[in-house]
Amino acid sequence: MVFPGRFSSGCLRCRQRKVKCDEGKPTCRRCYNYGKPCLGYTDEFHFRHSAQKPKSPTVTIDTAAPNTTNAISVATTSQQTRENDRDKDKAPAKPTKRLPQPPIRRKSLGIIRQPVQSYDDMSLCYFVRRFVSPDEGDGFPGHFSFLPSLFNHHNDGGLVETATLSVAQLAAFNHLGNEELRTRSLRNYGRVIKGLQQSIQSDAQALDDSVIATILLLCTYKDFSGEGLGDPNEHASGLFYLLERRGPSQIATRRGAELFLLALLRLQIYSFLHGDDTYTDPGAIATVIGIFDPLLRALAMMSRTLSLRHRLFQFIQDEIFQQGSSPSATSDNSNSAEEERLLLQECFDMLDGFNAWDCEAATYWQNTFEGRGVPTMLGEMGSGKTHYDAETACIMILVRSARLILLQSMLLYQTTLQTAQAEHQDEYSSYQAMWAQCVPVLECDVRKCVDDMLASVPYALGDIDSNGGEGRYHID
Repeated sequence: MVFPGRFSSGCLRCRQRKVKCDEGKPTCRRCYNYGKPCLGYTDEFHFRHSAQKPKSPTVTIDTAAPNTTNAISVATTSQQTRENDRDKDKAPAKPTKRLPQPPIRRKSLGIIRQPVQSYDDMSLCYFVRRFVSPDEGDGFPGHFSFLPSLFNHHNDGGLVETATLSVAQLAAFNHLGNEELRTRSLRNYGRVIKGLQQSIQSDAQALDDSVIATILLLCTYKDFSGEGLGDPNEHASGLFYLLERRGPSQIATRRGAELFLLALLRLQIYSFLHGDDTYTDPGAIATVIGIFDPLLRALAMMSRTLSLRHRLFQFIQDEIFQQGSSPSATSDNSNSAEEERLLLQECFDMLDGFNAWDCEAATYWQNTFEGRGVPTMLGEMGSGKTHYDAETACIMILVRSARLILLQSMLLYQTTLQTAQAEHQDEYSSYQAMWAQCVPVLECDVRKCVDDMLASVPYALGDIDSNGGEGRYHID
Protein backbone atom coordinates (compact mmCIF):
# COMPACT_ATOMS: atom_id res chain seq x y z
CA MET A 1 0.00 0.00 0.00
CA VAL A 2 1.43 3.40 -0.99
CA PHE A 3 2.08 5.92 1.85
CA PRO A 4 -0.51 8.68 1.36
CA GLY A 5 1.62 11.62 2.49
CA ARG A 6 4.08 12.76 5.13
CA PHE A 7 3.87 12.24 8.85
CA SER A 8 2.54 15.20 10.85
CA SER A 9 5.22 16.93 12.90
CA GLY A 10 2.93 19.58 14.39
CA CYS A 11 1.91 19.98 18.02
CA LEU A 12 -0.64 17.73 19.65
CA ARG A 13 -3.35 20.40 19.75
CA CYS A 14 -3.11 21.17 16.01
CA ARG A 15 -3.06 17.45 15.20
CA GLN A 16 -6.25 17.01 17.22
CA ARG A 17 -7.88 19.93 15.42
CA LYS A 18 -6.52 18.67 12.07
CA VAL A 19 -5.11 22.06 11.11
CA LYS A 20 -1.68 23.06 9.84
CA CYS A 21 0.71 23.87 12.68
CA ASP A 22 3.37 26.55 12.37
CA GLU A 23 5.63 24.30 14.51
CA GLY A 24 6.83 27.17 16.67
CA LYS A 25 8.96 26.23 19.68
CA PRO A 26 8.32 25.81 22.57
CA THR A 27 4.65 26.48 21.77
CA CYS A 28 3.03 27.21 18.45
CA ARG A 29 1.39 30.51 17.65
CA ARG A 30 -1.73 28.91 16.20
CA CYS A 31 -2.79 27.48 19.56
CA TYR A 32 -2.25 30.88 21.15
CA ASN A 33 -4.55 32.55 18.60
CA TYR A 34 -7.08 29.77 19.10
CA GLY A 35 -7.18 30.58 22.82
CA LYS A 36 -6.07 27.18 24.09
CA PRO A 37 -2.74 26.21 25.70
CA CYS A 38 -0.35 24.40 23.36
CA LEU A 39 0.11 20.75 24.38
CA GLY A 40 3.63 20.58 22.99
CA TYR A 41 5.17 18.12 20.54
CA THR A 42 5.45 14.36 20.63
CA ASP A 43 8.83 12.76 21.12
CA GLU A 44 8.12 9.84 18.76
CA PHE A 45 9.81 10.19 15.37
CA HIS A 46 8.44 8.39 12.34
CA PHE A 47 10.55 6.88 9.53
CA ARG A 48 9.63 5.33 6.21
CA HIS A 49 10.82 1.76 5.68
CA SER A 50 11.53 0.84 2.03
CA ALA A 51 11.85 -2.94 2.50
CA GLN A 52 11.34 -4.84 -0.79
CA LYS A 53 8.72 -7.52 -0.86
CA PRO A 54 10.07 -11.09 -1.49
CA LYS A 55 9.34 -12.31 -4.99
CA SER A 56 7.02 -15.31 -5.13
CA PRO A 57 8.15 -18.24 -7.43
CA THR A 58 6.37 -18.37 -10.77
CA VAL A 59 4.45 -21.50 -11.64
CA THR A 60 4.27 -22.53 -15.32
CA ILE A 61 1.23 -24.36 -16.59
CA ASP A 62 1.64 -26.78 -19.50
CA THR A 63 -1.36 -27.96 -21.50
CA ALA A 64 0.23 -31.06 -23.12
CA ALA A 65 -1.36 -34.48 -23.12
CA PRO A 66 -1.30 -36.38 -19.80
CA ASN A 67 0.81 -39.29 -20.97
CA THR A 68 3.39 -37.15 -22.71
CA THR A 69 3.54 -34.80 -19.74
CA ASN A 70 4.28 -37.53 -17.25
CA ALA A 71 7.10 -38.97 -19.34
CA ILE A 72 8.72 -35.63 -20.03
CA SER A 73 8.39 -34.49 -16.40
CA VAL A 74 10.11 -37.62 -15.04
CA ALA A 75 13.03 -37.30 -17.46
CA THR A 76 13.38 -33.60 -16.92
CA THR A 77 13.25 -33.94 -13.16
CA SER A 78 15.99 -36.54 -13.01
CA GLN A 79 18.21 -34.51 -15.34
CA GLN A 80 17.70 -31.30 -13.34
CA THR A 81 18.47 -33.14 -10.13
CA ARG A 82 21.86 -34.31 -11.43
CA GLU A 83 22.72 -30.80 -12.71
CA ASN A 84 21.77 -29.22 -9.42
CA ASP A 85 23.96 -31.63 -7.50
CA ARG A 86 26.96 -30.74 -9.68
CA ASP A 87 26.27 -26.99 -9.25
CA LYS A 88 26.08 -27.35 -5.50
CA ASP A 89 29.46 -29.06 -5.43
CA LYS A 90 31.09 -26.32 -7.51
CA ALA A 91 29.39 -23.20 -6.06
CA PRO A 92 30.11 -22.06 -2.51
CA ALA A 93 27.34 -22.38 0.05
CA LYS A 94 25.13 -19.26 0.28
CA PRO A 95 24.27 -17.86 3.70
CA THR A 96 20.77 -18.52 4.85
CA LYS A 97 18.49 -15.49 4.74
CA ARG A 98 16.16 -14.67 7.55
CA LEU A 99 12.67 -13.53 6.80
CA PRO A 100 12.28 -9.79 7.33
CA GLN A 101 10.48 -9.04 10.57
CA PRO A 102 8.44 -5.92 11.17
CA PRO A 103 10.32 -3.26 13.13
CA ILE A 104 9.62 -3.28 16.85
CA ARG A 105 8.24 0.09 18.01
CA ARG A 106 10.03 1.12 21.13
CA LYS A 107 8.08 2.77 23.88
CA SER A 108 10.05 5.92 24.47
CA LEU A 109 9.82 7.65 27.78
CA GLY A 110 7.88 10.89 27.29
CA ILE A 111 9.23 14.14 28.65
CA ILE A 112 7.31 14.98 31.82
CA ARG A 113 5.72 18.41 31.45
CA GLN A 114 5.76 20.84 34.29
CA PRO A 115 2.31 21.21 35.89
CA VAL A 116 0.74 24.38 34.52
CA GLN A 117 -1.58 26.32 36.79
CA SER A 118 -4.95 27.16 35.30
CA TYR A 119 -5.27 30.79 34.23
CA ASP A 120 -8.86 30.85 35.44
CA ASP A 121 -8.06 29.56 38.93
CA MET A 122 -5.08 31.86 39.27
CA SER A 123 -7.12 34.90 38.21
CA LEU A 124 -10.03 34.10 40.51
CA CYS A 125 -7.77 33.54 43.51
CA TYR A 126 -6.00 36.85 42.97
CA PHE A 127 -9.26 38.76 42.45
CA VAL A 128 -10.96 37.31 45.53
CA ARG A 129 -7.93 37.89 47.74
CA ARG A 130 -7.44 41.44 46.50
CA PHE A 131 -10.91 42.86 45.90
CA VAL A 132 -13.52 40.73 47.72
CA SER A 133 -14.09 41.41 51.41
CA PRO A 134 -14.99 38.47 53.67
CA ASP A 135 -18.53 38.11 54.94
CA GLU A 136 -18.51 38.68 58.70
CA GLY A 137 -22.13 37.56 59.08
CA ASP A 138 -23.34 40.61 61.04
CA GLY A 139 -25.15 42.25 58.13
CA PHE A 140 -22.58 44.98 57.53
CA PRO A 141 -22.20 45.53 53.78
CA GLY A 142 -18.81 44.79 52.27
CA HIS A 143 -17.29 44.82 48.82
CA PHE A 144 -18.46 41.92 46.63
CA SER A 145 -19.07 39.77 49.71
CA PHE A 146 -22.08 38.31 47.92
CA LEU A 147 -20.02 36.72 45.14
CA PRO A 148 -19.44 33.34 46.87
CA SER A 149 -23.20 32.93 47.29
CA LEU A 150 -23.91 33.73 43.63
CA PHE A 151 -20.89 32.10 42.00
CA ASN A 152 -21.38 28.54 40.73
CA HIS A 153 -18.19 26.73 39.71
CA HIS A 154 -20.18 24.12 37.79
CA ASN A 155 -21.97 26.66 35.60
CA ASP A 156 -19.40 28.04 33.19
CA GLY A 157 -21.95 29.90 31.07
CA GLY A 158 -23.70 31.90 33.82
CA LEU A 159 -23.70 35.70 33.76
CA VAL A 160 -22.15 36.17 37.20
CA GLU A 161 -19.58 33.43 36.61
CA THR A 162 -18.45 34.77 33.24
CA ALA A 163 -18.42 38.39 34.44
CA THR A 164 -16.40 37.48 37.53
CA LEU A 165 -13.93 35.54 35.41
CA SER A 166 -13.58 38.44 32.97
CA VAL A 167 -12.88 40.97 35.73
CA ALA A 168 -10.53 38.57 37.51
CA GLN A 169 -8.53 37.93 34.34
CA LEU A 170 -8.18 41.65 33.68
CA ALA A 171 -7.05 42.24 37.27
CA ALA A 172 -4.50 39.45 36.92
CA PHE A 173 -3.33 40.96 33.62
CA ASN A 174 -2.73 44.31 35.33
CA HIS A 175 -0.77 42.50 38.03
CA LEU A 176 1.20 39.96 35.95
CA GLY A 177 1.24 41.48 32.47
CA ASN A 178 0.38 38.24 30.63
CA GLU A 179 -1.21 39.19 27.32
CA GLU A 180 -3.18 35.96 27.13
CA LEU A 181 -5.08 36.96 30.28
CA ARG A 182 -6.20 40.16 28.60
CA THR A 183 -7.31 38.26 25.49
CA ARG A 184 -9.39 35.86 27.53
CA SER A 185 -10.84 38.72 29.56
CA LEU A 186 -12.02 40.55 26.44
CA ARG A 187 -13.54 37.36 25.07
CA ASN A 188 -15.49 36.75 28.29
CA TYR A 189 -16.54 40.41 28.44
CA GLY A 190 -18.17 40.09 25.03
CA ARG A 191 -20.01 36.97 26.17
CA VAL A 192 -21.33 38.79 29.24
CA ILE A 193 -22.64 41.71 27.19
CA LYS A 194 -24.44 39.34 24.84
CA GLY A 195 -25.93 37.32 27.68
CA LEU A 196 -26.98 40.44 29.57
CA GLN A 197 -28.85 41.77 26.56
CA GLN A 198 -30.81 38.55 26.41
CA SER A 199 -31.54 38.48 30.16
CA ILE A 200 -32.94 42.00 30.48
CA GLN A 201 -35.60 41.24 27.88
CA SER A 202 -37.49 39.28 30.54
CA ASP A 203 -38.70 41.12 33.65
CA ALA A 204 -38.36 38.02 35.79
CA GLN A 205 -34.67 37.71 34.94
CA ALA A 206 -33.92 41.44 34.81
CA LEU A 207 -34.98 41.98 38.43
CA ASP A 208 -32.80 39.18 39.75
CA ASP A 209 -29.82 39.87 42.01
CA SER A 210 -27.49 38.21 39.52
CA VAL A 211 -28.24 40.85 36.86
CA ILE A 212 -27.41 43.74 39.20
CA ALA A 213 -24.28 41.92 40.34
CA THR A 214 -23.26 41.43 36.71
CA ILE A 215 -23.65 45.15 35.95
CA LEU A 216 -21.55 46.03 39.00
CA LEU A 217 -18.85 43.65 37.79
CA LEU A 218 -18.93 45.28 34.35
CA CYS A 219 -18.47 48.68 36.01
CA THR A 220 -15.48 47.26 37.87
CA TYR A 221 -14.14 46.00 34.55
CA LYS A 222 -14.31 49.57 33.24
CA ASP A 223 -12.35 50.76 36.26
CA PHE A 224 -9.63 48.15 35.80
CA SER A 225 -9.30 48.82 32.09
CA GLY A 226 -9.07 52.59 32.54
CA GLU A 227 -11.98 53.15 30.16
CA GLY A 228 -14.60 54.12 32.74
CA LEU A 229 -13.66 57.79 33.11
CA GLY A 230 -15.70 59.86 30.70
CA ASP A 231 -17.24 56.88 28.97
CA PRO A 232 -20.64 57.90 27.55
CA ASN A 233 -21.78 54.28 27.60
CA GLU A 234 -21.85 54.03 31.36
CA HIS A 235 -24.10 51.50 33.06
CA ALA A 236 -25.62 54.16 35.33
CA SER A 237 -28.94 54.30 33.52
CA GLY A 238 -29.32 50.52 33.64
CA LEU A 239 -28.53 50.35 37.35
CA PHE A 240 -30.94 53.19 38.09
CA TYR A 241 -33.72 51.50 36.12
CA LEU A 242 -33.28 48.12 37.83
CA LEU A 243 -33.10 49.56 41.35
CA GLU A 244 -36.13 51.76 40.76
CA ARG A 245 -38.10 48.80 39.42
CA ARG A 246 -37.34 46.66 42.45
CA GLY A 247 -38.08 49.42 44.94
CA PRO A 248 -37.66 48.94 48.71
CA SER A 249 -37.68 45.16 48.29
CA GLN A 250 -34.09 45.50 47.07
CA ILE A 251 -32.87 45.98 50.64
CA ALA A 252 -35.10 43.28 52.14
CA THR A 253 -32.24 40.76 52.14
CA ARG A 254 -28.65 41.14 53.27
CA ARG A 255 -27.31 40.42 49.81
CA GLY A 256 -29.78 42.85 48.25
CA ALA A 257 -28.75 45.58 50.71
CA GLU A 258 -25.09 45.15 49.80
CA LEU A 259 -25.94 45.26 46.10
CA PHE A 260 -27.93 48.45 46.68
CA LEU A 261 -25.06 50.06 48.59
CA LEU A 262 -22.50 49.30 45.87
CA ALA A 263 -24.90 50.35 43.11
CA LEU A 264 -25.70 53.64 44.84
CA LEU A 265 -22.00 54.39 45.30
CA ARG A 266 -21.48 53.66 41.62
CA LEU A 267 -24.28 56.09 40.71
CA GLN A 268 -22.76 58.76 42.95
CA ILE A 269 -19.39 58.34 41.27
CA TYR A 270 -21.11 58.84 37.92
CA SER A 271 -22.86 61.96 39.27
CA PHE A 272 -19.59 63.41 40.57
CA LEU A 273 -17.66 62.82 37.33
CA HIS A 274 -20.36 63.92 34.89
CA GLY A 275 -22.17 66.57 36.93
CA ASP A 276 -25.47 64.78 36.39
CA ASP A 277 -27.94 64.34 39.27
CA THR A 278 -30.40 62.24 37.30
CA TYR A 279 -29.36 58.90 38.77
CA THR A 280 -28.30 59.85 42.31
CA ASP A 281 -31.18 58.37 44.37
CA PRO A 282 -33.22 55.67 42.57
CA GLY A 283 -36.77 55.56 43.88
CA ALA A 284 -35.78 57.73 46.86
CA ILE A 285 -35.05 54.47 48.68
CA ALA A 286 -32.07 55.81 50.60
CA THR A 287 -33.94 58.99 51.57
CA VAL A 288 -37.04 57.22 52.87
CA ILE A 289 -35.40 54.23 54.56
CA GLY A 290 -32.61 56.49 55.83
CA ILE A 291 -35.01 57.94 58.36
CA PHE A 292 -34.72 54.68 60.30
CA ASP A 293 -31.28 53.50 59.16
CA PRO A 294 -28.29 55.84 59.72
CA LEU A 295 -26.17 53.87 57.23
CA LEU A 296 -28.63 54.50 54.39
CA ARG A 297 -29.08 58.05 55.64
CA ALA A 298 -25.36 58.63 55.12
CA LEU A 299 -25.75 57.51 51.50
CA ALA A 300 -28.72 59.84 51.04
CA MET A 301 -26.70 62.73 52.50
CA MET A 302 -23.90 61.98 50.06
CA SER A 303 -26.35 62.16 47.15
CA ARG A 304 -27.75 65.48 48.38
CA THR A 305 -24.23 66.83 48.83
CA LEU A 306 -23.43 66.17 45.18
CA SER A 307 -26.65 67.92 44.16
CA LEU A 308 -25.75 70.97 46.29
CA ARG A 309 -22.27 71.01 44.78
CA HIS A 310 -23.63 71.10 41.25
CA ARG A 311 -26.08 73.88 42.10
CA LEU A 312 -23.34 75.94 43.73
CA PHE A 313 -21.15 75.57 40.68
CA GLN A 314 -24.03 76.73 38.53
CA PHE A 315 -24.32 79.90 40.60
CA ILE A 316 -20.55 80.39 40.36
CA GLN A 317 -20.73 80.20 36.59
CA ASP A 318 -23.63 82.65 36.57
CA GLU A 319 -21.64 85.01 38.80
CA ILE A 320 -18.65 84.89 36.46
CA PHE A 321 -20.93 85.55 33.51
CA GLN A 322 -22.56 88.52 35.26
CA GLN A 323 -19.19 90.11 35.99
CA GLY A 324 -18.46 90.29 32.27
CA SER A 325 -21.97 91.36 31.23
CA SER A 326 -23.62 94.76 31.03
CA PRO A 327 -25.35 96.37 34.06
CA SER A 328 -28.77 95.79 32.50
CA ALA A 329 -28.10 92.05 32.29
CA THR A 330 -27.01 92.06 35.91
CA SER A 331 -30.25 93.69 37.02
CA ASP A 332 -32.27 91.13 35.06
CA ASN A 333 -30.71 88.29 37.07
CA SER A 334 -31.40 89.86 40.45
CA ASN A 335 -34.40 87.54 40.89
CA SER A 336 -32.06 84.60 41.57
CA ALA A 337 -30.81 86.19 44.79
CA GLU A 338 -33.56 84.52 46.80
CA GLU A 339 -32.75 81.14 45.30
CA GLU A 340 -29.10 81.71 46.10
CA ARG A 341 -29.93 82.48 49.73
CA LEU A 342 -32.04 79.34 50.03
CA LEU A 343 -29.25 77.27 48.51
CA LEU A 344 -26.73 78.53 51.04
CA GLN A 345 -29.20 77.76 53.81
CA GLU A 346 -29.45 74.18 52.53
CA CYS A 347 -25.67 73.88 52.55
CA PHE A 348 -25.40 74.95 56.18
CA ASP A 349 -28.28 72.66 57.12
CA MET A 350 -26.41 69.79 55.49
CA LEU A 351 -23.33 70.54 57.58
CA ASP A 352 -25.52 70.40 60.68
CA GLY A 353 -26.88 67.08 59.41
CA PHE A 354 -23.36 65.66 59.23
CA ASN A 355 -22.74 66.69 62.84
CA ALA A 356 -26.00 65.03 63.93
CA TRP A 357 -25.07 61.88 62.03
CA ASP A 358 -21.75 61.63 63.86
CA CYS A 359 -23.61 61.64 67.18
CA GLU A 360 -26.25 59.10 66.15
CA ALA A 361 -23.94 56.74 64.24
CA ALA A 362 -21.98 55.80 67.36
CA THR A 363 -25.09 54.49 69.14
CA TYR A 364 -26.33 52.73 66.01
CA TRP A 365 -22.99 50.95 65.49
CA GLN A 366 -22.89 49.75 69.09
CA ASN A 367 -26.42 48.34 68.99
CA THR A 368 -26.30 46.82 65.48
CA PHE A 369 -22.73 45.83 64.60
CA GLU A 370 -21.14 44.10 67.54
CA GLY A 371 -17.36 44.12 67.70
CA ARG A 372 -16.84 46.88 65.14
CA GLY A 373 -15.21 50.24 65.67
CA VAL A 374 -17.59 53.06 66.53
CA PRO A 375 -17.61 56.24 64.39
CA THR A 376 -16.39 59.35 66.18
CA MET A 377 -17.04 63.04 65.93
CA LEU A 378 -15.26 65.18 63.38
CA GLY A 379 -11.52 65.38 64.01
CA GLU A 380 -11.33 62.50 66.53
CA MET A 381 -10.52 59.60 64.21
CA GLY A 382 -6.78 60.05 64.69
CA SER A 383 -6.87 60.05 68.49
CA GLY A 384 -5.91 56.37 68.55
CA LYS A 385 -8.49 55.42 71.17
CA THR A 386 -10.49 53.09 68.91
CA HIS A 387 -9.49 50.29 66.57
CA TYR A 388 -11.58 50.30 63.38
CA ASP A 389 -12.40 47.45 61.07
CA ALA A 390 -11.84 47.88 57.34
CA GLU A 391 -15.54 48.26 56.45
CA THR A 392 -16.23 50.94 59.06
CA ALA A 393 -13.08 52.81 58.04
CA CYS A 394 -14.24 52.81 54.41
CA ILE A 395 -17.68 54.15 55.39
CA MET A 396 -16.06 56.92 57.42
CA ILE A 397 -13.83 57.85 54.48
CA LEU A 398 -16.90 58.10 52.23
CA VAL A 399 -18.84 60.23 54.72
CA ARG A 400 -15.88 62.52 55.38
CA SER A 401 -15.20 62.86 51.65
CA ALA A 402 -18.80 63.98 51.02
CA ARG A 403 -18.46 66.52 53.81
CA LEU A 404 -15.14 67.70 52.39
CA ILE A 405 -16.69 68.14 48.94
CA LEU A 406 -19.43 70.34 50.38
CA LEU A 407 -16.98 72.44 52.43
CA GLN A 408 -14.67 73.05 49.49
CA SER A 409 -17.60 73.95 47.24
CA MET A 410 -18.81 76.52 49.77
CA LEU A 411 -15.33 78.03 50.11
CA LEU A 412 -15.00 78.22 46.32
CA TYR A 413 -18.35 79.95 46.15
CA GLN A 414 -17.23 82.45 48.81
CA THR A 415 -14.03 83.18 46.87
CA THR A 416 -16.04 83.97 43.75
CA LEU A 417 -18.46 86.08 45.78
CA GLN A 418 -15.60 88.06 47.35
CA THR A 419 -14.39 89.00 43.86
CA ALA A 420 -17.79 90.45 43.05
CA GLN A 421 -17.90 92.37 46.34
CA ALA A 422 -15.19 94.73 45.13
CA GLU A 423 -17.60 96.20 42.57
CA HIS A 424 -20.78 96.03 44.65
CA GLN A 425 -19.53 96.48 48.20
CA ASP A 426 -22.64 98.21 49.51
CA GLU A 427 -24.98 95.57 48.12
CA TYR A 428 -23.00 92.62 49.55
CA SER A 429 -22.00 94.13 52.89
CA SER A 430 -24.27 91.76 54.84
CA TYR A 431 -22.89 88.75 53.01
CA GLN A 432 -19.36 89.92 53.70
CA ALA A 433 -19.96 90.07 57.43
CA MET A 434 -21.54 86.61 57.47
CA TRP A 435 -18.74 84.98 55.48
CA ALA A 436 -16.10 86.67 57.63
CA GLN A 437 -17.34 84.58 60.55
CA CYS A 438 -17.98 81.37 58.61
CA VAL A 439 -14.79 81.02 56.57
CA PRO A 440 -12.45 80.22 59.53
CA VAL A 441 -14.87 77.57 60.79
CA LEU A 442 -15.21 76.01 57.35
CA GLU A 443 -11.45 75.93 56.84
CA CYS A 444 -10.99 74.26 60.23
CA ASP A 445 -13.55 71.60 59.32
CA VAL A 446 -11.69 70.98 56.05
CA ARG A 447 -8.50 70.20 57.96
CA LYS A 448 -10.38 67.91 60.34
CA CYS A 449 -11.97 66.01 57.45
CA VAL A 450 -8.60 65.47 55.82
CA ASP A 451 -7.06 64.30 59.11
CA ASP A 452 -9.88 61.81 59.70
CA MET A 453 -9.57 60.42 56.19
CA LEU A 454 -5.81 59.99 56.51
CA ALA A 455 -6.23 58.30 59.88
CA SER A 456 -8.78 55.87 58.40
CA VAL A 457 -6.68 54.80 55.41
CA PRO A 458 -4.43 52.31 57.32
CA TYR A 459 -7.51 50.64 58.82
CA ALA A 460 -9.18 50.46 55.41
CA LEU A 461 -6.06 48.81 53.96
CA GLY A 462 -5.64 46.50 56.94
CA ASP A 463 -2.15 47.89 57.49
CA ILE A 464 -2.09 47.84 61.29
CA ASP A 465 0.79 46.48 63.33
CA SER A 466 0.53 44.29 66.43
CA ASN A 467 0.40 47.32 68.73
CA GLY A 468 -2.55 48.82 66.89
CA GLY A 469 -0.50 51.50 65.17
CA GLU A 470 -0.06 52.27 61.51
CA GLY A 471 2.10 49.92 59.48
CA ARG A 472 4.52 50.54 56.68
CA TYR A 473 2.08 52.70 54.70
CA HIS A 474 2.12 55.44 57.28
CA ILE A 475 0.74 58.68 55.86
CA ASP A 476 2.11 61.89 57.32
